[in-house]
Amino acid sequence: MPENFYHIGLDLGTSAIKGVLLSASDSRIIATASRLTTYNHPHPDWVEADPNGLFADLTAVIRELAAAAPGSVKSIAAAAASGNTLLTDAAGTPLTPVINWMDKRCVNNLPPTIADLTPAEIRQITGWPCHDIFPLAHIAWFRQHQPRLLDSAAHVCMNTDWLLYRLCGRWLMDHSTATTSLLQNQTTLQWHTPFLDRLGIRPDQLSCLVPSGAIAAPLTPAAAAATGLTTATVAVTGTFDHPSAARAVGVLKPGQLMLSCGTSWVAFLPPPQRSDIVKAELLCDPFLSTTGGPWAGMFSVPAIGPTIDWYVENLIAPNSPAPLKVFDDLAAATPHGAHGLTINLEAPPQHLSAPPAHIARAVMEGAARALANRIAKLRQYGFEFESAVMVGGPSKSPIWPNIVATTTGLKITVGSAHAGAAGAAMLAAKATT
Repeated sequence: MPENFYHIGLDLGTSAIKGVLLSASDSRIIATASRLTTYNHPHPDWVEADPNGLFADLTAVIRELAAAAPGSVKSIAAAAASGNTLLTDAAGTPLTPVINWMDKRCVNNLPPTIADLTPAEIRQITGWPCHDIFPLAHIAWFRQHQPRLLDSAAHVCMNTDWLLYRLCGRWLMDHSTATTSLLQNQTTLQWHTPFLDRLGIRPDQLSCLVPSGAIAAPLTPAAAAATGLTTATVAVTGTFDHPSAARAVGVLKPGQLMLSCGTSWVAFLPPPQRSDIVKAELLCDPFLSTTGGPWAGMFSVPAIGPTIDWYVENLIAPNSPAPLKVFDDLAAATPHGAHGLTINLEAPPQHLSAPPAHIARAVMEGAARALANRIAKLRQYGFEFESAVMVGGPSKSPIWPNIVATTTGLKITVGSAHAGAAGAAMLAAKATT
């Protein structure tokens, strides 16, 4: 009987690093693992992570999955909530913390090298409109405040390509992940030289651009020792997290829709033309376009997950040993409309005098309402949907998917758990089959 191989998929999320072990013979997930991500806040609005701590968490997740594998692990790939910036020396030793995409040091304080760029101009070139967060802004901040450090860096990278380098010794970045750098020309799939010139960085400081699902290299002996794998395991390039989840739940064709609910709540749709995505002012991902398939458009209700967590921890289920169950039970016990209470989750959280049950229902309805408002805008651009697949933590709730269905008018089905990591495992498997 031939040996059954296994594949590891990782989801480098904003709140946690998650992983799955996929059986090659029947595509079943046979093990999962996760580690929470820790952030530092050295100044107001700054959000940073220790790169070596991230690598330690990554290897801990991989070791747990490797130990659960009944046979050889053939390949490994990662999806990521990317857009996080890191500078390293020639040996890959970090020179800075990882600046997270949630960091707001440049918001309302644009560095001069990018101050005249408009979101529309950036969107047309890179697919995303962001000009005050993500690596474009982070690197401009280094140019303004720490120019010598920036000039001395051998590698200007994200945590994603640095972690890949730590695993296999190669500096590579897939086109999907590179989109979140805001430095890639999305139509030529090359680094956008005018932006590099503005920042005063060179192409050789950046990773080589390749497609998602490309074989990078076998694990190095050091990485094999750190992860419990072997040098026979091959590292494969990944993708941004939502395109990875879409692969896992089969949202691959025009007319389909995925709702990914986590730190940010994101809708993902695969139109055939990039121009339609840009016109609708969606975030654009190359997705399957490099092999003749559709592009992907996304809209985001950004960073409402931490706001939801605040309401749960402070007003809905403070000090509860099972806060999510309390959240579900209270929301289920409260009728639609939350007795007139509405909560805008895109505003800073605030203390309320309403009963916890009313707050629980209003929080769930607030998230669903934010999605519904944006889906209504999509319909103005000709996008039509009757159903959607919901993934992420809130999809596990016994009541929240029904609230989303009622509020949006869509038929909601719940996708498989660990969709981001599962999609990465599928990429790894396809590359090595």
